[in-house]
Amino acid sequence: MYMKNNLLFKILASLPIILLMLYFIPFLGIILILFRFFVYSNKKISTSIYITLVGILILIPKIIYFILGIFKIDINTIPYLQDVLNSDLYNINFINYSKLLICIGIIFLIISFALTAIFNKLNIGILNYISKQEKIDTKISRENDMKIKIKQEKAKNTSYVKCPYCGSDNLLSEKFGICQYCRRKIENKNYKC
Repeated sequence: MYMKNNLLFKILASLPIILLMLYFIPFLGIILILFRFFVYSNKKISTSIYITLVGILILIPKIIYFILGIFKIDINTIPYLQDVLNSDLYNINFINYSKLLICIGIIFLIISFALTAIFNKLNIGILNYISKQEKIDTKISRENDMKIKIKQEKAKNTSYVKCPYCGSDNLLSEKFGICQYCRRKIENKNYKC
Protein backbone atom coordinates (compact mmCIF):
# COMPACT_ATOMS: atom_id res chain seq x y z
CA MET A 1 0.00 0.00 0.00
CA TYR A 2 2.83 2.37 0.88
CA MET A 3 4.55 1.76 -2.46
CA LYS A 4 1.54 2.91 -4.47
CA ASN A 5 1.50 6.26 -2.68
CA ASN A 6 5.23 6.97 -2.92
CA LEU A 7 5.99 9.40 -5.78
CA LEU A 8 9.46 7.97 -6.49
CA PHE A 9 8.05 4.45 -6.79
CA LYS A 10 5.27 5.69 -9.05
CA ILE A 11 7.82 7.35 -11.33
CA LEU A 12 10.06 4.25 -11.41
CA ALA A 13 7.07 2.00 -12.14
CA SER A 14 5.68 4.26 -14.88
CA LEU A 15 5.62 2.99 -18.46
CA PRO A 16 7.66 5.86 -19.96
CA ILE A 17 10.54 5.22 -17.53
CA ILE A 18 10.31 1.48 -18.17
CA LEU A 19 10.39 2.04 -21.94
CA LEU A 20 13.40 4.36 -21.63
CA MET A 21 15.26 1.87 -19.49
CA LEU A 22 14.43 -0.94 -21.90
CA TYR A 23 16.04 1.12 -24.68
CA PHE A 24 19.19 2.18 -22.83
CA ILE A 25 19.66 -0.53 -20.18
CA PRO A 26 17.37 -3.51 -21.00
CA PHE A 27 18.19 -5.42 -17.82
CA LEU A 28 17.15 -2.48 -15.64
CA GLY A 29 14.00 -2.12 -17.75
CA ILE A 30 13.06 -5.73 -17.05
CA ILE A 31 13.69 -5.21 -13.34
CA LEU A 32 11.42 -2.15 -13.44
CA ILE A 33 8.70 -4.21 -15.16
CA LEU A 34 8.91 -6.74 -12.34
CA PHE A 35 8.84 -3.88 -9.85
CA ARG A 36 5.70 -2.53 -11.57
CA PHE A 37 4.10 -5.96 -11.23
CA PHE A 38 4.65 -5.82 -7.47
CA VAL A 39 3.55 -2.20 -7.08
CA TYR A 40 0.48 -2.58 -9.30
CA SER A 41 -0.45 -6.23 -8.97
CA ASN A 42 -3.65 -5.73 -10.98
CA LYS A 43 -1.81 -4.29 -14.04
CA LYS A 44 0.32 -7.30 -15.00
CA ILE A 45 -1.50 -8.14 -18.20
CA SER A 46 -2.14 -4.54 -19.28
CA THR A 47 1.55 -3.66 -18.81
CA SER A 48 2.59 -6.56 -21.05
CA ILE A 49 0.04 -5.53 -23.68
CA TYR A 50 1.20 -1.88 -23.63
CA ILE A 51 4.84 -2.87 -24.08
CA THR A 52 3.92 -5.15 -27.01
CA LEU A 53 1.81 -2.39 -28.59
CA VAL A 54 4.66 0.12 -28.35
CA GLY A 55 6.90 -2.44 -30.07
CA ILE A 56 4.33 -2.79 -32.84
CA LEU A 57 3.88 0.99 -33.14
CA ILE A 58 7.59 1.39 -33.79
CA LEU A 59 7.16 -0.95 -36.77
CA ILE A 60 4.43 1.20 -38.37
CA PRO A 61 6.77 2.70 -41.04
CA LYS A 62 7.85 -0.83 -42.06
CA ILE A 63 4.22 -2.00 -42.05
CA ILE A 64 3.17 0.97 -44.23
CA TYR A 65 6.08 0.28 -46.61
CA PHE A 66 5.02 -3.37 -46.82
CA ILE A 67 1.36 -2.48 -47.51
CA LEU A 68 2.34 0.10 -50.15
CA GLY A 69 4.51 -2.55 -51.79
CA ILE A 70 1.61 -5.00 -51.94
CA PHE A 71 -0.69 -2.45 -53.62
CA LYS A 72 2.18 -1.11 -55.77
CA ILE A 73 1.76 2.46 -54.52
CA ASP A 74 4.69 4.86 -54.76
CA ILE A 75 6.41 5.25 -51.39
CA ASN A 76 6.97 8.96 -52.01
CA THR A 77 3.22 9.65 -51.55
CA ILE A 78 3.80 9.67 -47.78
CA PRO A 79 6.21 12.45 -46.79
CA TYR A 80 9.37 11.50 -44.88
CA LEU A 81 8.59 7.75 -45.01
CA GLN A 82 11.53 7.12 -47.33
CA ASP A 83 13.82 9.14 -45.02
CA VAL A 84 12.71 7.18 -41.93
CA LEU A 85 13.10 3.83 -43.65
CA ASN A 86 16.59 4.69 -44.93
CA SER A 87 17.94 6.03 -41.63
CA ASP A 88 20.34 3.84 -39.68
CA LEU A 89 18.78 4.94 -36.39
CA TYR A 90 15.45 3.46 -37.43
CA ASN A 91 16.72 0.37 -39.22
CA ILE A 92 19.23 -0.65 -36.58
CA ASN A 93 18.31 0.81 -33.21
CA PHE A 94 14.53 1.20 -33.40
CA ILE A 95 13.90 -2.11 -35.17
CA ASN A 96 16.01 -3.96 -32.58
CA TYR A 97 14.24 -2.04 -29.81
CA SER A 98 10.89 -2.97 -31.34
CA LYS A 99 11.84 -6.65 -31.44
CA LEU A 100 12.98 -6.45 -27.82
CA LEU A 101 9.71 -4.81 -26.72
CA ILE A 102 7.56 -7.31 -28.57
CA CYS A 103 9.52 -10.25 -27.15
CA ILE A 104 9.47 -8.90 -23.60
CA GLY A 105 5.78 -8.01 -23.85
CA ILE A 106 4.79 -11.45 -25.09
CA ILE A 107 7.01 -13.26 -22.58
CA PHE A 108 5.61 -11.27 -19.67
CA LEU A 109 2.07 -11.72 -21.01
CA ILE A 110 2.51 -15.49 -21.05
CA ILE A 111 4.12 -15.44 -17.60
CA SER A 112 1.30 -13.25 -16.27
CA PHE A 113 -1.38 -15.61 -17.60
CA ALA A 114 0.48 -18.64 -16.24
CA LEU A 115 1.00 -17.10 -12.80
CA THR A 116 -2.62 -15.93 -12.67
CA ALA A 117 -3.82 -19.44 -13.52
CA ILE A 118 -1.50 -20.99 -10.93
CA PHE A 119 -2.55 -18.56 -8.20
CA ASN A 120 -6.23 -19.08 -9.03
CA LYS A 121 -5.79 -22.85 -8.71
CA LEU A 122 -3.88 -22.41 -5.46
CA ASN A 123 -6.57 -20.10 -4.10
CA ILE A 124 -9.29 -22.57 -5.07
CA GLY A 125 -7.32 -25.39 -3.46
CA ILE A 126 -6.73 -23.38 -0.30
CA LEU A 127 -10.40 -22.34 -0.12
CA ASN A 128 -11.48 -25.97 -0.57
CA TYR A 129 -9.07 -27.05 2.15
CA ILE A 130 -10.33 -24.34 4.50
CA SER A 131 -13.94 -25.28 3.74
CA LYS A 132 -13.24 -28.96 4.49
CA GLN A 133 -11.46 -28.03 7.72
CA GLU A 134 -14.39 -25.85 8.78
CA LYS A 135 -16.81 -28.71 8.11
CA ILE A 136 -14.64 -31.09 10.14
CA ASP A 137 -14.35 -28.54 12.94
CA THR A 138 -18.12 -27.99 12.92
CA LYS A 139 -18.73 -31.75 13.08
CA ILE A 140 -16.26 -32.18 15.94
CA SER A 141 -17.78 -29.20 17.74
CA ARG A 142 -21.28 -30.71 17.45
CA GLU A 143 -20.04 -34.05 18.73
CA ASN A 144 -18.28 -32.36 21.64
CA ASP A 145 -21.39 -30.32 22.42
CA MET A 146 -23.48 -33.52 22.50
CA LYS A 147 -20.96 -35.22 24.78
CA ILE A 148 -20.95 -32.21 27.09
CA LYS A 149 -24.76 -32.12 27.19
CA ILE A 150 -24.88 -35.83 27.99
CA LYS A 151 -22.32 -35.37 30.77
CA GLN A 152 -24.25 -32.37 32.11
CA GLU A 153 -27.48 -34.39 32.16
CA LYS A 154 -25.66 -37.21 33.90
CA ALA A 155 -24.21 -34.76 36.40
CA LYS A 156 -27.68 -33.35 37.15
CA ASN A 157 -29.02 -36.83 37.93
CA THR A 158 -25.95 -38.07 39.78
CA SER A 159 -26.34 -38.25 43.52
CA TYR A 160 -25.16 -40.19 46.54
CA VAL A 161 -27.42 -43.09 47.48
CA LYS A 162 -27.07 -44.89 50.79
CA CYS A 163 -27.45 -48.63 50.36
CA PRO A 164 -30.40 -49.78 52.49
CA TYR A 165 -28.78 -53.21 52.91
CA CYS A 166 -25.13 -52.49 53.88
CA GLY A 167 -25.23 -48.73 54.55
CA SER A 168 -22.43 -47.78 52.14
CA ASP A 169 -22.52 -44.59 50.06
CA ASN A 170 -22.81 -45.11 46.29
CA LEU A 171 -22.66 -42.59 43.50
CA LEU A 172 -25.48 -43.21 40.98
CA SER A 173 -26.30 -41.35 37.78
CA GLU A 174 -29.13 -43.70 36.71
CA LYS A 175 -32.54 -44.50 38.25
CA PHE A 176 -31.36 -47.94 39.40
CA GLY A 177 -27.92 -49.27 40.11
CA ILE A 178 -25.93 -51.89 42.03
CA CYS A 179 -24.24 -51.28 45.35
CA GLN A 180 -20.46 -51.36 45.02
CA TYR A 181 -20.03 -53.38 48.20
CA CYS A 182 -22.92 -55.78 48.62
CA ARG A 183 -23.85 -55.98 44.92
CA ARG A 184 -27.57 -55.58 45.56
CA LYS A 185 -29.94 -53.48 43.52
CA ILE A 186 -30.45 -49.90 44.80
CA GLU A 187 -32.63 -47.01 43.64
CA ASN A 188 -31.70 -43.36 43.07
CA LYS A 189 -34.76 -41.49 44.39
CA ASN A 190 -33.38 -38.07 43.23
CA TYR A 191 -33.22 -39.17 39.56
CA LYS A 192 -35.26 -36.96 37.22
CA CYS A 193 -36.35 -38.25 33.84
